[in-house]
Amino acid sequence: MRDENSFLQAIRANRHDDALHLVYADWLEDRGDIRAEYLRLRLAVSYLSIDHVCRPDIDDQLSRLRRQADPAWIRAVGSIVTAMSCSCYRTGGAHLTSTQRLHNEVQDTQGAAWSKLCHAIDEAVSDGREEFVPLQAISREQRAQIVTLPASIGKLKKVRRLILYGSSLSRIPPEIGEMTSLERMDPYTSYPLHWFPYQITRCENLSASTVSTRALYGNYKARPMFPPLRSWRELANDSPEFVQLYERRWGPTARRRCCVCDQTYLDEQQHRVWISLRVGTDVLPLLVNACSKQCIKALPTGADNHVQHPHRGGPSVVQPSPHL
Repeated sequence: MRDENSFLQAIRANRHDDALHLVYADWLEDRGDIRAEYLRLRLAVSYLSIDHVCRPDIDDQLSRLRRQADPAWIRAVGSIVTAMSCSCYRTGGAHLTSTQRLHNEVQDTQGAAWSKLCHAIDEAVSDGREEFVPLQAISREQRAQIVTLPASIGKLKKVRRLILYGSSLSRIPPEIGEMTSLERMDPYTSYPLHWFPYQITRCENLSASTVSTRALYGNYKARPMFPPLRSWRELANDSPEFVQLYERRWGPTARRRCCVCDQTYLDEQQHRVWISLRVGTDVLPLLVNACSKQCIKALPTGADNHVQHPHRGGPSVVQPSPHL
């Protein structure tokens, strides 16, 4: 293709051709166009696990690049979702209909809502408050733009009660495990919140919670399916274009800490499993990122009346009968 219009026409006709998007990105990069970075990161978001160690930085870069690009061009190449619009939870049917994929919304870190949230956390750290309601000072419209909490919640060492009532959160960062004084967590009616990070088990004082259990993966009332967790090998076989992009961007530098033994390891999505454990008042589906099979074996037995062993999700996982 010799001009940009040809690329855009081809993309409109082949929205899901990842290789075409990467060729277009290379074409832009050869001309010193920063939109090449946007295209590559946008593709990365569609494949990277939502809890990938690089994901917060990618969301931030995408937010910045999106504001520098022409909105018409963003629409032409396919926009990314930056606000929560969960359709999994059906209030009428009161059960979760699995989409077989984790929510993958991009957090807009350049908007007023995110700025207010980060400021609220800094204030709470400064004054040492014990009860924290981070979304209280944010309008309902702005709350809908918050799909995750900042990693800075790990600095809230004195907070004993975290109130997230009625949020649009779809994920909680692993840094919640650093909130060592946390005793009570209230994310009730936060319906897009279907799972939690395993690191929440490090909150040893957490003894009470109010969670909308009907919205949780594997909940006892309806037993919705756990989304399958793909291994690095499966991803490499199915999507070689992404693997090339990944190795070019991050390669061996993407390292994370094992949430079982706390050792660092190369993040290649090799040992990711689900486990259902009692946390506070509720049994929560927890996403585990471990460095080895040995650490997976070291996980505790699952909660009563739930899957007793670590698993990778998907339709093959046999769950107890639902209590409708």
